[in-house]
Parts: sequence; structure tokens; C-alpha cells
Amino acid sequence: MTSDKTASNTLPDAESISLANASSIVLRLDSEGRVIFLNPFGLNFFGYRASELIGRHAVGTIIPETDHTGNDLAAMIDDLLCRPDNYSHQINENRRKNGDRVWVVWSNRAFRDETGKVAHILCVGNDITDRKAFEAVLEKARLELTAKVQEQNNRLRKEVEERKKAQHALAESLDRYRLFSEVSTEGILFHDKGIAIEVNDAFADLIECPREQLIGKDVIGRFVSPEDMERVRQNIHSNDDAIYEIKIRSATGRLFPAELRACPGELAGRPCRVVSVRDITNRKKTERQLIQSQKMEAVGTLAGGIAHDFNNMLAGIQGNVEIIRHQLSPNSSHQKRLAIINQIVQRGANLSGQLLGYARGGQTEISEIKLNRLVEGALEMFGQTQRQIDIQTRFSPATPAVRGDRTQIEQVLLNLLINAVHAMPGGGTLFIETHATDLCENDTRTYEIIPGHYAMLSVRDTGHGMDPQTQRQIFEPFFTTKAQGQGTGLGLASTYGIVKNHKGYIEVYSAPGEGAQFNVLLPASDNAEEAASAIDTSMEKGTETLMIVDDEPDFLEVGREMLALLGYAVVTAGDSDEAVARFRKAAGSISLVIMDMIMPGPGVDVTVRRLKELDPSVRILLSSGYSQNGEVARNLMRQCNGFIQKPFRLTSLSTKIRELLETASDENS
Repeated sequence: MTSDKTASNTLPDAESISLANASSIVLRLDSEGRVIFLNPFGLNFFGYRASELIGRHAVGTIIPETDHTGNDLAAMIDDLLCRPDNYSHQINENRRKNGDRVWVVWSNRAFRDETGKVAHILCVGNDITDRKAFEAVLEKARLELTAKVQEQNNRLRKEVEERKKAQHALAESLDRYRLFSEVSTEGILFHDKGIAIEVNDAFADLIECPREQLIGKDVIGRFVSPEDMERVRQNIHSNDDAIYEIKIRSATGRLFPAELRACPGELAGRPCRVVSVRDITNRKKTERQLIQSQKMEAVGTLAGGIAHDFNNMLAGIQGNVEIIRHQLSPNSSHQKRLAIINQIVQRGANLSGQLLGYARGGQTEISEIKLNRLVEGALEMFGQTQRQIDIQTRFSPATPAVRGDRTQIEQVLLNLLINAVHAMPGGGTLFIETHATDLCENDTRTYEIIPGHYAMLSVRDTGHGMDPQTQRQIFEPFFTTKAQGQGTGLGLASTYGIVKNHKGYIEVYSAPGEGAQFNVLLPASDNAEEAASAIDTSMEKGTETLMIVDDEPDFLEVGREMLALLGYAVVTAGDSDEAVARFRKAAGSISLVIMDMIMPGPGVDVTVRRLKELDPSVRILLSSGYSQNGEVARNLMRQCNGFIQKPFRLTSLSTKIRELLETASDENS
């Protein structure tokens, strides 16, 4: 156990906590391929103790020399160390300590020293053994089906050859082929070296060209995209069956992906190639959506953990600043410097808020929002700082209210506005529009639709636009087209996460030189009235006894001093067991417990239940840099009385405490 702890301490404290809590395999290799770090999840996954693995080469331990097909994995690791950029995404077999073979999908990133040489490589992996097993089952089924189809095709070809002996057999063959073509929903082409002999109506519709303009013409040269031409030409002269994907450009210029299934055949006694053509546009969109979803889920988990630790650190900084500001006189020369620190802390909190928005882990306060009013208010402030931009608006009075977190929806709008301004460095026109829209089941969008009534917010600029590749990556975290140091790459990623968290959709339409348009669709609220709540920022004090529970010693001390400034008697505890022991010793004198949601040891839900057993009337205020999602978090909140997000101001804390204590007083009166 000592060696395990030493190994984990080779990383910075904040990173250790983040990686230790990660639910993915996190591995570091040095420039020789030796394991220098493996997080607890990874150690458990591979069945090793750190002392058995740290310092040993990955090959021969968690990576076998070769995979089950004979591929040289040792050579692959050597190549990874030399050319890590070629292995940013890798799937390969791994081996557990007990010898079991497992499949892992790895995301790798190299860190280099001052000379540019690889110092170490960070590898984040997820177990896909079950998926590979499922793929193997599917492959087996496909092979069995292919064999059956092949058997039927062979039988069909033999029958055609036998019937060539007689003219009536040729007529029957022609009728049979034509019947097959006409009843098929897929495009069917009979061609001889690319020249169309016969096509069915489905093929003509797919190509968007009348059938009579296709017969006798070189359809391959006319409709196959240039990058696929060579492969298709090779297949034309083949006598083998083939299945492959290409891009086809229709007669009207529409470019779409297609799956081709080709085999040799005859039509009216004439040898030819028979090709079925299927438009796979929707399948490709679904595949991209699945990949994007899996990638963003994995990075979102990591981003949420980082934001949680970051907010904990900011909470300690802001708490100390608040204490010092109240200890100094208002006219002290140090007040200005402390205000600057507070501003820096706020910027850091905004950045972690973007991470939490992307990770869908931020605390939300749901209310009715009149979208038009929100956008008008945001634009009034935004327009004062962007004089070089001509802002034009069109707000439909029929735009419905939505339910959501006002701060997060404002952040979505601000991110889109900032993105538009950056796309127009020399000035331009910004169009903002809102209106109502309805989505139905057969709506032809690239994502799964939940039918219903929606409010749409549209932000369109006249900037430089984006190419298709940029559009595919625009919502990925840390992706930015700006120069280094000029953008975090989190704005649109957090926008994507917030919109998804509100059960909405976001679309982008753009082309190079033609600007960009972002459409945000949010489900309409059933209630048109907007709930408004005032925020009280005054300092409220008290004399009750409070307990603060946090596993961060620095923040625990800061929290104690903050509560003392507010006049409260304070009891502190560094973990769950200590909290229960001190609460029991206080014998009912503690009125409220402020507790961090994420601590080692027994779960917070267990601790809350034990405190409530000792004193059912005690109020529980949860705090965290990252609120957990899911049924567990909802059950926990039902046991407690409130939540406050780290970092928090002294005024916010004082107001929240009095709110809970006065609510308790009203309930007891």
C-alpha cells in the first residue's frame, strides 16, 4: 500500500485527485515505454498493485507482445513513442494480470521537453471488450449471412447459365431481372464496363436523372466522385463480388455517400455487372452523432472533475480575500488589490463554469424564462461594448417562454455573440432572431428529434465562415481556430453541453466566406408566466452554532473564519466520521451543518442520515465545486435543505445560512 501511494504522489495534488477519481483508465508512459503512473481505476481494471507495475515496461505487463491475430503490439508501442501524433486515437488488445485479454480504446497525448523530445505520454482508456465481443457476434452473423447470399448467388448464376441454351430461357431471365429491379427499393444498375445496360426507377430517382438519359451512357464516369473513381474502375473489370462505400454526385449536384454491392451477372445473355446502390446519408450521420456523443461524454467526465477541483481552490482563495477585506478598514490601500484578486477569482469561476456547463455538472436553478426579454437585456449591455458591430434584431411576439437556468441560458447567448464578434474582426452585421417552431418525428435533421413546440434563438454573422471540417469539430472541448493564448476552446463546447442539458438542440450552418448561423432550439414551457426572484446581497449575521465539514484543510480553516466573521460559533470536521463524532458530542447545540458533497470515506448520504438520526431538526447545507447528476444526487438533495456552489462570496453564504435557519424557525413555530 505504501508503494501505491508513493506512485500516485508523483503527480501534482490537483491532478492526482482528478485522475484518482476518474472512471477511465489513466496511464502515463515514459519515453522508454515504462509505466510511471496508473490511476486506481486502471490498477483495479488490470488487477495490479502499483508496486508490481510502476517502472516496468508496458509491453509484457498490460500490453502483450502480439494480439490474438499476430499483430506486433511491441512494435506498435515503439512506434507510439517515436511518432505519438500518429496514435492520438488507438484501439488494441491489452492483458490483465490474470492473463485475460481485454480491448481498450485509448486517447493518447504526448508531452515534450524543452528540446522537443517526448518526455512522457498520457493515455486515457476505456474498456470496450463487451463491444468488441458484440462486434464479433455481428461479424459472425454477417459472414453466415454472406455465405448464404453467396450460395444463393452461385445457384442463381448456375441457373442463368443453364437457361442460356434456349431463347425462351433468355426471355425468362430478362423478365426476372427486370422484376427484381422494379420491386427493389434500392437503386439497381446493370452495366458493362461502366456503360449502363439497364437501371430501375429507384436508381434513376437516386441519381436524379431520367432513365432514358442513363441507358447507353457512362454512368460511372459521370456520377462517381473523382476521389473514388480509381477504386470503382478497378471493380468494373473484376469478376468478384464486392461491397464498398463511395461518394456519388447526382445530376443536380447533390453529393451523398452510398453503399455499393456489386457482383457479376447476365442480362438477356449479355455478361454484365449488377450493382445495387443504397443512399447511406442518414446512417453516416447517425454514426458521427454516436462517435461525437461518446467522445464528449468521456471528455465531459474529465472536465467536470477538473472544474470541481478548480472551484475548491478558488473557494479557498476567495474565502481568504473576504476575510482580509472585512478585517481591513474600507479606506485601506489594500482594498483595491483585494478587489483585483476577487475579479481574477471570478474569471476563474467563469472558466470552471464553462467546464461544468460542458460536463453538464453545474448546479441549475430552473425558472420560467421569457426568451425575448432575456435576449433584449443581454444585447443592451453587449451593444455598448461592440460599437463596430451593426446589431439587427427581430423578436417574434409569439416566441414561447422556456424553462431553464437563466444564468446558463445567458451564457449560451453570450458565447454565441462573442463567437460571432471574433468571426468579424473588421466589423460587420450581427442578426439576432427569435421565433416559435414545431419539431415533428419526420423532421430531417441530423439528430434524434423529440417532437414538440420549441423556442428558437438564431444568431447569424457576416464573418469569414467555416469549412465542413471546422463545423464537425466546432463543439468539441478545447478546439479553437484562434491563435494560441487567444481562446480556450470551451465557449461553444459549454454551449453545446448547456443546450443538451436543457433538452434542446443546437445547429450550425456555414460556408467559407459566407458567415455562420447558429440556431438554438429550447423546449417551450407550458406556463407563459416568468418567475422572477430578487437576489439579496446584504450581509446577515447570527449567533447560532454551526458545523463545517470539508476534507480540504485550507478551505476548512477559511470557512471557519468566514463563519466567525458572521458571528457564529463554529465546529469543524475534516471527514464524515469526525463530523458525526463532534456532532454527537455537541448534544443538539449545532443548528446547521455545511458539508462538502464529495469526500473520501462513507458517502455523504450516509453521513447526512447519521446526523439526522442524532438530531432530526438539524439543517444541512451542501456545498461543492461540482454537483453530481443523476438519481443519487436528487435523493441526496431531498434529505438536505439547500446547496451553495463553490466558490461563494461571504454575502451569499450569510444569506443562505439565514434563509435555512429562519425556515427552520418558521417550521418549529
